[in-house]
Parts: sequence; structure tokens; C-alpha cells
Amino acid sequence: MPDAGDVDLGLMEGPWPGEYRPSGKAKVGKALIWRTLEDGRPIYARKLLPETVSRRIERFHAPYHFAIQNLIQEAREKFGKVYHINCHSMRAVAGKQSEDRGSTRADFVLGDRDGTSCDPAFTEFVRAALAGMGYDVKVNDPYKGVELVRAYSDPKAGRHSLQIEINKRLYMSEATLEKTAGFPVLQKNISSLLTEIKKFI
Repeated sequence: MPDAGDVDLGLMEGPWPGEYRPSGKAKVGKALIWRTLEDGRPIYARKLLPETVSRRIERFHAPYHFAIQNLIQEAREKFGKVYHINCHSMRAVAGKQSEDRGSTRADFVLGDRDGTSCDPAFTEFVRAALAGMGYDVKVNDPYKGVELVRAYSDPKAGRHSLQIEINKRLYMSEATLEKTAGFPVLQKNISSLLTEIKKFI
């Protein structure tokens, strides 16, 4: 999830009065509020008013981050450390609006922002566990981890955040959006992974 200041100025009708911290994602339509779908089709028929964007940040983005921050802090205070796993799904083949457009992706991509958002030993543990199940796993390629992984991580203080991207081809048809026979297999393996992670931590 992008930073609140990572707004797409090209999506707005009028000057933006708030914080502006561009990540570069706007060029592919994936700033805080997405401008396009993966295939390049526009999401909106018109530009958004700056007030609309501000209202979305205040009503949805800020409360979500506040809740996540509190949960992580509470777990850290209770257990002395916390492992935050941020899961996403990714297309089997990168779309037109992705930086790795046209690339066939691995089964899993782990992102720890080049070893800065969690203990590298934890990343390697998860990688090895998934690889041991027969999956093709990459680390920080093409995804290093989003803002949500960066924002509240501090490995030295016992706060570890790891992003896990799961390839949609493992469990669904991207054409029909229906589950495939691979869904229960993936479900079982993810449950096994979580069991192993509990042993690690």
C-alpha cells in the first residue's frame, strides 16, 4: 500500500493541497489511487477532485494504517517481537502497467526490501519452506515490498515485516476468476507454512 503522499497528480482535477511524496508508481497508473487496470484500461471516466482524494485518505487510508500500527505495537509489547506477513496475489504474467511487463512470474515472490524490513534469516526460512514444497520462489524480484512493509518494520526493535506475493495461477483462473483444483492444494500448503513459521518465531 503506497504512502498517503504518493498521489497521482495526473488523476486530479485541480492542484493537490496535501503532502506529495511520489514513488514513481504514477507513471504506470499505480500510485495511492490506481488510475488504470493491469491491461492499461482507465478506471475512471473523469479526473477526481482533490477533495475526493483527501476524503478517501481520511476515511480509509489513515484509519487502516492506524489500526495496523496499533496491532503491530500491541503484539510487540506482548511478545517482545512481531512478525507481520503482508500477502498479495499477482498475475501469472505481468501486465502492461507493470514494471516487469510481459514477464512470467514465479509461484511466490518474497519481499523484504532487500533485507531491511525483516531478519534475512526469516526471509530465507520462508523461501526454503516454500521451495521445499516444490514452488518456484524469488526474493525481491520483481517485488521488494510495499509501503506497508516498510512503514512499521524495524528488525532491530523486533518488528519484522515480510511481503508474500502468490501467483494467481496456483489457485484460480484469471479469465473466469473461478477457483481451480489447485486451490485446496495451495490452501493446505499455506497452512503448513504458517505452522512452520510458528516454530521459527
